[in-house]
Amino acid sequence: MKYKKMKNTVISKVSAMLLVLALCMSLVLPMAGMNVYAESEDTSIIAEESTNDADIYAEEDITEDSETEEETEAAPAATAITGYKTTYNKRYNQDLLIEADITPADVREVQLQRYNSEEDSWATILTASAAQADVTEQDESLSEDAADTGIAANTQPASLTEEDGTAHVTFNIPKEERQRTTSVWRIYVDAAKKYSAACSDNITVITRNLEVLSMSARAACIYRIDGDGEGTMIYSRNSYTEVAQASTTKLMTAVLLLESGLIDSTTMISAHAAATPYGSGRMVAGDIYNTRDLLYAMLLPSANDAATAVAERVGGSEEVFVNMMNAKAAKLGLTRTHFRNPHGLDADGHYTTAKELAELTAYAYTFPEIRDCWATQYKAIRSLEKGRRWHLWSTNAIFGYISNFLGGKTGTEDNAGCCFTGVYTFNGDTYVTVVLGSGYGFSRWRDTKKLHGYIHDYALSQY
Repeated sequence: MKYKKMKNTVISKVSAMLLVLALCMSLVLPMAGMNVYAESEDTSIIAEESTNDADIYAEEDITEDSETEEETEAAPAATAITGYKTTYNKRYNQDLLIEADITPADVREVQLQRYNSEEDSWATILTASAAQADVTEQDESLSEDAADTGIAANTQPASLTEEDGTAHVTFNIPKEERQRTTSVWRIYVDAAKKYSAACSDNITVITRNLEVLSMSARAACIYRIDGDGEGTMIYSRNSYTEVAQASTTKLMTAVLLLESGLIDSTTMISAHAAATPYGSGRMVAGDIYNTRDLLYAMLLPSANDAATAVAERVGGSEEVFVNMMNAKAAKLGLTRTHFRNPHGLDADGHYTTAKELAELTAYAYTFPEIRDCWATQYKAIRSLEKGRRWHLWSTNAIFGYISNFLGGKTGTEDNAGCCFTGVYTFNGDTYVTVVLGSGYGFSRWRDTKKLHGYIHDYALSQY
């Protein structure tokens, strides 16, 4: 009985221990499984997240690359406008062409726009296109066919030609758009699918409506002295019309005196010379003057008696001297100039033209003695025998009103009206202005100032 009891006790203890061990194992094993699963799950999650991030980054890279490619494809290429001038100076009645090259061409229209300062905007005045070029070719073809009929070709205000990807455009600004003295323009090209829009720098256009000068003179001109007996007419108003020239005649009298070599001699005043109509009133028969002083008396106060005295001194008589005047005019090529006296009083057959008077003035300008007279406004002379003093004042009222004025010769008569021929320098060039038949008062000087303004614009704009 004792043995059995001990045996049962041992068995019970062993069973209890096994039961506890089994219980422990049942608790430990699931937890270990859970840890393994957790570690595996964490690893999977990290791997999955890494995979997802890589996919996202890859997608972003692809997207960015795609967008860059799309942007590169969408960005238009630049358009260049070249070959044009930024300043144009023209006469109002001259064609005014603005030309430029457009690269790339891409069959686009090209616009010429004018700036409106009042509205601060640009207005398209002309448009050039390849379509117009086709029409122009058709018009030229028609014009060739119609040449025998006298039909004139159609001149296009805007033309465009394309070659090797560059468009050459020409705009002829309409005359009605050139009435402004100064205007601002630009060339504009619209954007295309592949190319950007573009506009040129501002283009300043200066036009002068100088042909329409309001003057009282019946005839007028401007003559540029080019040297060696040559010159250029740059303005003309009835300049080939034969008109009376009044005391501008005395330029020829002065030229013959200087060419005679008698300038440093003395001259006795004859009764005929002293009695010359509208003389100075200061010359008395028998008076003797230095002949050089008579040159000043002719060219400053325009003394008719002094001119007659010089004519007699050089020619021996007034009639012979007049023949010398006409011979000299012919030698100078003044075919529409004729003299009847040495002073310029009205007379039938006594005439010149504005152009030929300008040429005579340019010739007279070659003599330094005449230039010295022109530069003088006042001079006092005396008769050698009687000692009578004579104050000579220039009749050139233009002194002080026009810069760079070198001098000239006035003339006034009933038939001739008020006349003036003057010499000026501007920008290194020498010019002669002539007005014949101006109104009385200050008219000839107003006319002369307008011509001087023309010289200024001409020299600056290089018409």
